[in-house]
Amino acid sequence: MHKPNRPRAPRPARILSLWSPLILALGAPLAAQSNYATPYAFAALAGTVGQAGSADGAGAAALFNQPCGLAVDSNGNLFVADRANDAIREIAASGQVTTVAGTPGTLGTSDGTGPSALFNEPAGLAAGSGGTIYVADTNNNTIRKIASGGVVTTFAGQAGKAGSTDATGTSALLNEPFGIAVDGSGNLYVTELGNHTVRMVTQASVVTTLAGTAGSIGSADGTGASARFNQPAGIAVDASGNLYVADSGSNTIRKIAAGGVVTTLAGSPGVAGFADGTGASARFSNPRGLALDGSGNLFVADTGNSTIRRITPAGAVTTLAGSPGQFGSAPGAGAAALFDVPVGIAVDSTGNVFVSNELADTIEKGSQATAIAPVITRQPTSQTIPDGSTVVFSAAASGLPAPTYQWYFAGRPLAAGAGVSGVAGPTLVISGATASDAGSYYCLASNASGSAQSGPAALAVSATSDVGRLINISCRAQVGTGSDILICGFVVGGADMAGAEPLLIRASGPALVPFGVTGTLPDPELRLFSGSTLLESNGGWGGGSALSDAAASVGAFAWTNPASHDSALLEKLPAGPYTAQVSGASGDTGVALAEVYDATPSASFSPASPRLVNISTRVQVGTGASVLIAGFVVGGSTSRTFLIRASGPALIPFGVTGTLPDPELQLFSGSTLLESNTAWGGSAAIADAAAAVGAFAWGDPASADSAILATLPPGAYTAQVSGATGDTGVALVEIYEVP
Repeated sequence: MHKPNRPRAPRPARILSLWSPLILALGAPLAAQSNYATPYAFAALAGTVGQAGSADGAGAAALFNQPCGLAVDSNGNLFVADRANDAIREIAASGQVTTVAGTPGTLGTSDGTGPSALFNEPAGLAAGSGGTIYVADTNNNTIRKIASGGVVTTFAGQAGKAGSTDATGTSALLNEPFGIAVDGSGNLYVTELGNHTVRMVTQASVVTTLAGTAGSIGSADGTGASARFNQPAGIAVDASGNLYVADSGSNTIRKIAAGGVVTTLAGSPGVAGFADGTGASARFSNPRGLALDGSGNLFVADTGNSTIRRITPAGAVTTLAGSPGQFGSAPGAGAAALFDVPVGIAVDSTGNVFVSNELADTIEKGSQATAIAPVITRQPTSQTIPDGSTVVFSAAASGLPAPTYQWYFAGRPLAAGAGVSGVAGPTLVISGATASDAGSYYCLASNASGSAQSGPAALAVSATSDVGRLINISCRAQVGTGSDILICGFVVGGADMAGAEPLLIRASGPALVPFGVTGTLPDPELRLFSGSTLLESNGGWGGGSALSDAAASVGAFAWTNPASHDSALLEKLPAGPYTAQVSGASGDTGVALAEVYDATPSASFSPASPRLVNISTRVQVGTGASVLIAGFVVGGSTSRTFLIRASGPALIPFGVTGTLPDPELQLFSGSTLLESNTAWGGSAAIADAAAAVGAFAWGDPASADSAILATLPPGAYTAQVSGATGDTGVALVEIYEVP
């Protein structure tokens, strides 16, 4: 039977979220930077970019059509599931490509030898002993076996019949098998896109369900049927029998240990993005391919990010090659290499990594690089700042060895001096900037293999009275009892200020329910303190028109139920520090949102007007929905520089117990991760900024406390604090306006 022309698969969409950052977000899709600490260099092995076909041959003379799964046998031969050709191809060590089984252009279910055997969009491959290749024949809902000489038989499942029945051989039913792996005893492990399960097939063709429940989608960890998956794709098995699954719909990598115990190894369920890190702090986007090397390192084809990632046995995720969000096909090392929807991945006994580019119709081969010229991975951005304020320019580059940096102004290298620091690092800080500092800046990254120049970043210095400033601060957290209530601190200040600042302060619990937030605090009580003095309190807003009008004027989301137990205060406060405390009026617990809005009419604001200059929140940081999320909005017409800190170990000298040992700090603008930090490293720029704003000093430069110094244009931002290794504990987040 001849197959009709089938449309080429669309490029995966970049998954973006429009969730409100504090009401709905438990994290957001993100695009962060990788340091490419161990970059790999990739080059074309076979196929011609963008040219689909089925020709056998060597190198570029061979053609593929949406190549998918890969497997390497004990002799170093690479096998390719050439999905849209409905064929299984082999690439010998010499680079010669041949068709092992199937007839390109003809789909079907027939067993047979070589071209007489037919497949229907095969996706996954596994190399067994004695030269045997196992195939996840996806659209036939079967597992096929290719023995020596290209003899193909159906090992399990019924062609054309989808289901979830556990049984033997063709009595068993499968539903879109995609990934396949084989252990040392010959047992097969199969992922199913249609059933959202992981199955096991013995050498006697006995099929059982190892984990997940057919038809039940989710991301829950658990044992056996209690665990949930969402379109599990790639799968790999280690020497100890542990399984690893690319749970593509959940954007995570899962582990299945003995007894079918399923845990999440890396990534955050339901959160698509790109970030290196350990465990839950790492981010993936639709990962589909997995392979293990001899040392237990797991290689990931991070399909939606178009990158190749590696996970160590300790769970640390790094990026080896590719540039997130940049789809293409180009040889290169680290960030310079480009992939076009990488799907399949395999590793041979010497550590070479093979990748299938589904939309480029090529196979790439990579190995760890020894020397790489710098590539700029983060560009500095232009800024407009108030006269006399601080500006920060940041850049980043990959390279091997790690590159050095030099900043330039007006085409000349900058030297450190009064008000200028970081000229020989990735972060340039200019304090007290004036019109003489306005102009064009760029950064040059260099190592022994070459150099790379960033794009220009223009600095404009404005004398406007409508300066950048904090106009809203907020924190969403799980509110407990006792010391675990929500405490949101803020400071009213400003240079040469006079008078008092009008503020709207709100505590939302029931008001969050229409946004889909579950487990909300049913009766938030709001109390406002100056030091230890209670200034005002509220335990139900009562539908007051003054509060509604103030909320509308500052752009706060509307409270529609005047009888709700949400609480609010409208106050005028002089300069000084304050705390807003949110607790359950009846001692109960739940999720609440605390907000503080500057209610100063924008037309009447001047540089002498009092304003919000600091927010701080200390809570118990959990995982998932219970991470710490602090939001802030920058108003005005200019950028403003902020110091953002996440303290865990730094709280111990103050007698705080149960602190978060490794706070990871992530700064978002909408759905984009602007910067992240895990361990501040004794940065002089951070220490200087902390001293300038009067923050308490961090005494240990080797602590795992984290900080970000950034100049931000007007807009809405969130600072998210979580445990870098998925742990929990008490943490303090602070956001300071840097003068």
